[in-house]
Amino acid sequence: MATEFDLMLFEQHFWAALALPVAKRWNLERDDSSPLEVFCTMHPRTAPSELYKVRLRWTDYSMPFSLKFINVVSGAENDQHAWPNIEGSRPSSLFLCAPFTTEGNSYHPEWARSAATRYKTPDEPLVFALLQIQHLLDNTYLGRG
Repeated sequence: MATEFDLMLFEQHFWAALALPVAKRWNLERDDSSPLEVFCTMHPRTAPSELYKVRLRWTDYSMPFSLKFINVVSGAENDQHAWPNIEGSRPSSLFLCAPFTTEGNSYHPEWARSAATRYKTPDEPLVFALLQIQHLLDNTYLGRG
């Protein structure tokens, strides 16, 4: 359950994300029915016509977030072709294996016990999440899942 403090921070970070220069490449949307959730349509720098819609959802804003790539046309969350082939992505399993995602931490519970891989809450979790995904798209993109 989101605290009032989480909601306030999330709101501030949403506007901070939109102010980033890279945000000109994004379509960032809120879902009022889920207060700690955003959808962002973005693309790799090398493939501007390849659009990917990612859903980011927190249950606790200080913890890793859930990440799902969504089919841009149908809105389906279970379409492996909606996923990019980027470092850590598992399109056939529909998750990104990374220490900052809940799915990655569920798959690798040992990450929580290691200082090297334990999630450290960034100052602006939403901004961090969006920049991490954009970095992966821009630097490790190998095509569609």
